[in-house]
Amino acid sequence: GPAADIMKLAMIRVHEALESDFKESKILLQVHDELVITVPKKDLESVAKRIRSDMETIVTYAVPLTVSIEYGDNWQDQTTFN
Repeated sequence: GPAADIMKLAMIRVHEALESDFKESKILLQVHDELVITVPKKDLESVAKRIRSDMETIVTYAVPLTVSIEYGDNWQDQTTFN
């Protein structure tokens, strides 16, 4: 449905952003409506802001899309990026 289409568009846009501006970062995995991305610590803030912006503006609806970003060395030890 539409959610899958939005995620595919977002994956393309995020991949293009990483390839052009953050060459050390890569999409590792997609799990339902989540992307797992490897990012050097030095680029974390820049990549997180770019991904949030790109994903939240991929489509325009009456209700805004919001993106939560968490980071950590593994899925158990995650911190929310504000």
